[in-house]
Amino acid sequence: MKELAIKELMRSKEEKRILTGKISGIEDEYYKLRNENISCAIVWYEDIKILIPSLHLGISKVNKSMIRGMLGAEIDFIVVEIDTNSNIAIASRKDAMELRSKLELPKLKLNDIVKVRILAVGVKHILVELYGVEVIIKANNLQHTYIFTCKDIYLPGEYLKVRIKQMDLENKIFELSSKDFLENPYKTIRKYITESGEYTGKVIAFPKKNSGVIVQLDTSNITCLVRVPARFNNYPHFLDKVLIKVTEIKEDKKLIYGYLMRVI
Repeated sequence: MKELAIKELMRSKEEKRILTGKISGIEDEYYKLRNENISCAIVWYEDIKILIPSLHLGISKVNKSMIRGMLGAEIDFIVVEIDTNSNIAIASRKDAMELRSKLELPKLKLNDIVKVRILAVGVKHILVELYGVEVIIKANNLQHTYIFTCKDIYLPGEYLKVRIKQMDLENKIFELSSKDFLENPYKTIRKYITESGEYTGKVIAFPKKNSGVIVQLDTSNITCLVRVPARFNNYPHFLDKVLIKVTEIKEDKKLIYGYLMRVI
């Protein structure tokens, strides 16, 4: 297996072939091409350690924090150097991304359905790779319902089916959506709730742009923007169980409004 892996790595170096692996660690290595210590992402190819220097990762901000966010992510790389005695190779993700985008991007069309790799996960967005191009998908293009944090739902290394909603091939700008493949609960919301109905739920967020709290209803995975009347001296706390009254349902805008009746 080791000999086969070395042959594949040599072919990658000589023929610019793209290989794939998962980032499993970070090390500060003496990088001889620059004569300095540089943070490197670690990818194991069989029992051969692949060092991908941060400058060759193809990321906008070159630091350990960015690499940590990519731990577990599957990436492409092309081997730059290999030392068969130490079983260590140096590779470039940036070179692989450029080659992948050159080969695959011209084939894409608007509304195409493709699978992308999740590279990193933030609170309100995820970072994915689309054929060599990194694309941010915001929460409103991931789910029909409110997402408290994407970190509870997505993981680096996973694949996600998306639709290309907008594209600018010249500037490599894309808008991707995965919620097209999920059932929209707002289409049947009146089966579970109605205006003036009273429902239980739990507080999951405190929106900055709106007064009130966001309540996850127990009857569905729908959330409601809930006004807190002045008679309440204190706002309910995070994850408090509450009773709310629904005042308005806007299915087309995916918004439910209500007010707090009491903390249970």
